[in-house]
Amino acid sequence: MKVRKRILGQEYSNTLDSIEMVRLVYKLRGKYDAVEAEPLYRETLQLREKVLSKEHPNTLASINDLASLLANQGKYDVAESLY
Repeated sequence: MKVRKRILGQEYSNTLDSIEMVRLVYKLRGKYDAVEAEPLYRETLQLREKVLSKEHPNTLASINDLASLLANQGKYDVAESLY
């Protein structure tokens, strides 16, 4: 992920895929409270909004994923606003 960010740039589709994979690893390991997890979820959402549009299905999936992460962290009000 870091190499792709540096070489390809953040907005390249393969870089977005790499960020997504790192997020997935946190999720599968149950690391919802990891300091690194939430920023990756937010970064993915921000980049997808910029690159794909706010209405793109992948962007909407990122919104849902962030809401799910926040709910798992107990941040129910913020999660509800995203849902």
